[in-house]
Amino acid sequence: SGIGAAGGYYLSNKIGPTQLPQAVAGFHSLVGVAATSTAIGDFMTHDFSQLDGFHSSSIYLGAWMGGITATGSVIACGKLAEKLDNKPLALPGRDALNLGMGAA
Repeated sequence: SGIGAAGGYYLSNKIGPTQLPQAVAGFHSLVGVAATSTAIGDFMTHDFSQLDGFHSSSIYLGAWMGGITATGSVIACGKLAEKLDNKPLALPGRDALNLGMGAA
């Protein structure tokens, strides 16, 4: 806990009040990485043929939600820090791609 306190104290002196939203988003991405890593580690340490449906689905959902959380938080941090463009991504044929992925 001393290492965490020292790291938190160091970062708190570096971050101003106006930078707090992107700092929170940046730290939140670590939550997503932790959830994904935990799910992957759980999958790697168990024999998948011996897992019941509940355990299998919890591994899948943990990796899925953790990945979405990490990715979304990195994007939010970049946009709040004005390092990423704020206009929406306009892929050609994006509606057809979304329908195809939704149907799969």
